[in-house]
Amino acid sequence: MPPPPGHREIQHEEVSRLFGKMAGGRLAALPPIVVLALWLAWIEPAAWRRVALVVAVVGMCVFFVAEWVRFRRLGFSPGAIPRNLVIATFWQMGITAITGGLASPFIYIAVPLGMIAGVFLPWRASLLLSGVQIAATFTLAALGATGAAPELNLQVFGGGARVGPPAYLYTHAAMLSLVFLFSSGAGRALRWSFDRMIRRALTAQQASLEAHAERAEELTALSAEIAHELKNPLASVKGLAGLLAPGVPEGKASERLQVLRREVDRMQAILDEFLNFSRPLVPLALGDADLGLLCHEVAALHEGMARERDVGVAVRADGVSARCDPRKVKQILMNLVQNALDASPARAAVELEAARGADGAARVRVLDRGRGVDPAVQGSLFSPGATTKPRGSGLGLTIARALARQHGGDLVLSPRPGGGTVAELVLPPPPRAAGGGEAGGTGGGRAA
Repeated sequence: MPPPPGHREIQHEEVSRLFGKMAGGRLAALPPIVVLALWLAWIEPAAWRRVALVVAVVGMCVFFVAEWVRFRRLGFSPGAIPRNLVIATFWQMGITAITGGLASPFIYIAVPLGMIAGVFLPWRASLLLSGVQIAATFTLAALGATGAAPELNLQVFGGGARVGPPAYLYTHAAMLSLVFLFSSGAGRALRWSFDRMIRRALTAQQASLEAHAERAEELTALSAEIAHELKNPLASVKGLAGLLAPGVPEGKASERLQVLRREVDRMQAILDEFLNFSRPLVPLALGDADLGLLCHEVAALHEGMARERDVGVAVRADGVSARCDPRKVKQILMNLVQNALDASPARAAVELEAARGADGAARVRVLDRGRGVDPAVQGSLFSPGATTKPRGSGLGLTIARALARQHGGDLVLSPRPGGGTVAELVLPPPPRAAGGGEAGGTGGGRAA
């Protein structure tokens, strides 16, 4: 069966972490190994063995340090483990051969090497490495049994060609071979168990996510249906309130009726935002749109609201075009201007600017002089339900950014120098401007 999504990434991450610990652990193991090897070289009368020990120890130190530095600088690569295990196996067998063969204290390093190979290498490669260890072990037994190397054994252990009769040497080699195979198999079992746990965890996670997605889709559809059904009675309530308004004399009753109508309007706006959020994004109707014209239209639509709040609206956006869906871009700008007007104090100004960046992307900015975005909630303002308004639905910015990203652009909020907020809509450059960029100027300001 193919591995579940995310299996290879988790496997690579964990193997990389283990390799990093192994590379660091080897540096910690260097001092005792170096001390032991240098002590043997010091007391060993044979000149060839002294030279071989020094060369082996220096080569091991250089390789361990170089691999640690490589990992720290370049990170983990798939070829690092096979390279390290092959070199370590041949080094271990070499230093075993020059320090007494089967009587060498270094021969037992082959056991953890076999287990590590079983964990990190494919089973064929780990089996091949175990075969190399077994072949080297029987070769050392044959050298001792035949006396082909008269000074094979260390002088500190008695010297000579061997440490026992041939039957002992071959039996020793056979038992070591079984240990090597067992350690490699144990490593493979650990790796199999590890992979199986990851697969089961990821499979369960995938099933849980699919069930959650299905449930969320059902709840979203149900909520959208309920919201749609609520719009009809709200429209009836609003219509009846409108019919009653002319016949109600001035006073408390008239004020209460006005409050009722305002609350109905607010509920209808919240339901509209929720329906826009819950329904899938419809395909874009792309065309060349004049962003300056869209900015002026949005400013004109908010002229009455701005006058009521004693806030000015200025537009500096002439001569900038973009390949976009004008209706959706207008929806984004209306949401941003509405937010800016809500945040602006009296006698302030909301500004709309449009310009083309150096990368050819069109950028529309809505600037206000409000209190600005609280850093504590800035990261969550685009999440559904997050809002800083006492009566906000928390869906406007979510929908606006979804529409911006549907165009291949984005919507970002940032603090404005001197106080306030900058909401910037970025639209990607049209295909003809992607290569060299299309010059776009900004015209003079015009108040709306």
